[in-house]
Amino acid sequence: MPAHSRAVRQAAGPVKARQIGDALGIDVSVRAALRGKLVRLVGRGRLRKPPDGRFITRP
Repeated sequence: MPAHSRAVRQAAGPVKARQIGDALGIDVSVRAALRGKLVRLVGRGRLRKPPDGRFITRP
């Protein structure tokens, strides 16, 4: 499982891409790519993205 997926699963609740980047120590300039990866996981059904823009795991 990719590190960004693990970070979302370990979070206590919904998290923003910025928080995942901070937890993984990812540079600010690369966070757009991280957000893109998270959106792809939403499309694949592994994560959910409510209207507030945060990411949570699927039950």
